[in-house]
Amino acid sequence: MESSTKDAESRAGERAVVRGLLERVRAHRLRRNWSQAELARRAGISVQSYQNFETGHGNITLAHLLRILGVLGLASRFALLVPEPEEERTLKEVSRPPRQRARAKKPNRGD
Repeated sequence: MESSTKDAESRAGERAVVRGLLERVRAHRLRRNWSQAELARRAGISVQSYQNFETGHGNITLAHLLRILGVLGLASRFALLVPEPEEERTLKEVSRPPRQRARAKKPNRGD
């Protein structure tokens, strides 16, 4: 039962994030004084697709989302959602003793 509670909480959190994103997109659209139809036209998608997107119904492709963000001047910020991975040291690397330089061998003068 605990797993289903965590799943429900996770879904509720996801919905809150989506709602926040949709509200910000809508605010950017309204700031430009554009109707949903105008933004859809500029993005090259159907009005119904955009209306479904903004109201949180249906699904939208990543390509359409990028078009919408591009029209709003926000496409460059999209990359911030997924930052570059950071290099992490593995446990094996951390526990390995540091390498030491080999000493040069002295020439054998007895030969």
